[in-house]
Amino acid sequence: MLIRPVVRLFRCPLVVLSLLAALLQPGRDAEAYTILTPPPQPGVIIQARRPAATMVIRVTDPAEEKKLRVSAAGDGEQGREINPSGSWRLPQGLFVHYRLELHRGSNTFVVDPGGRKLVIRHRPVRTLGSVDFEDPAAYVFHRRAVVPPACAGCHGKQRPAGSAAARERFAADPAYAPLCFSCHRRLSSQEKWLHGPSANVLCLDCHRLGGRRTRVTVPSGRINELCFSCHVNKEKLLQKKFVHGPYAIGDCTVCHDPHGDAYKYQLWADGRADLCVGCHSDKKRSLKKSLGFFSHGIIEGSGCIACHDPHASDNRFQLYRPINRLCVSCHVGLQGIRKGHPVGNHPLQGVPDPRRKGREFACSSCHNPHGSRYRYLLIGDVLGGHVCSKCHH
Repeated sequence: MLIRPVVRLFRCPLVVLSLLAALLQPGRDAEAYTILTPPPQPGVIIQARRPAATMVIRVTDPAEEKKLRVSAAGDGEQGREINPSGSWRLPQGLFVHYRLELHRGSNTFVVDPGGRKLVIRHRPVRTLGSVDFEDPAAYVFHRRAVVPPACAGCHGKQRPAGSAAARERFAADPAYAPLCFSCHRRLSSQEKWLHGPSANVLCLDCHRLGGRRTRVTVPSGRINELCFSCHVNKEKLLQKKFVHGPYAIGDCTVCHDPHGDAYKYQLWADGRADLCVGCHSDKKRSLKKSLGFFSHGIIEGSGCIACHDPHASDNRFQLYRPINRLCVSCHVGLQGIRKGHPVGNHPLQGVPDPRRKGREFACSSCHNPHGSRYRYLLIGDVLGGHVCSKCHH
């Protein structure tokens, strides 16, 4: 008895159209825009030095432009709306750009209308050597093309506005790549200290076009050979007896940003000391003036590089000179003295170090060259003979 009324209902074209419209209404909202980048697929991984990503949305329905909203959905950020960083109208639609701030691990963003979720896993990298481009989940914008067709309407090869590079000088250089600047403007203009190729928009000096999987290459692994192609004087340092770890493994980007950074030599922190304790964390206390701790004055001034060569040296610990010669270059009152400090015929050098097997006695046998809880940077308290007893049991 109930079948015939239902059948008659669906014979009416207006009713059918009304039902279809009601059913398709949510879908229309969701299809009014397209997320161009990053791809809205589960498990996308972005590996980057800086914790941020650019999302681009193309809106094709003018009625939906004012409804477009992007919000963060992570812990403590529920519903925080993200304002567009810019928007551009083309015949293909309105292209809206957002800068997404990321944190380590999973980041969730919601795009409305439609409540579409974009989940990005951020994997922070300090060096190019730690980037895994072979991971199928790793998002590489240039993997298939230099510029996707959807982006080519704006990101062309015209001279970039605001570029400091002289077009007349570099236009004929095959490495000159103003197309890169249209997206990576910050890398070529906003940092205080810029790498030469980056400052002059010679991107293809390092990012050569070629290869089957990607047309823009990103150096990874041992990149020192690439650096040596310009910094030819640095290659010979690998022949030194003592080579700094990052330099030895061929990854200059452990310390230097290849585009530019806030500190001289494109360092990501102050190269006098703050950069060093990024790895040598056991020396952090020597940088701070704190009650009950004595820091070596040179660290507060010129820093670690006053004594250590950050690349390589023929002296242990990459010191510029053997330990005692280095110390007396500042403590000139002890120059030429081989015996008699701190008392009597006590040797300063030329005998084995009782505490450090295989090493010669030196200033550092009694003094900690970075800092100490004891005066004069001694390794123990003078009172009670706690320094002397380290060797004289």
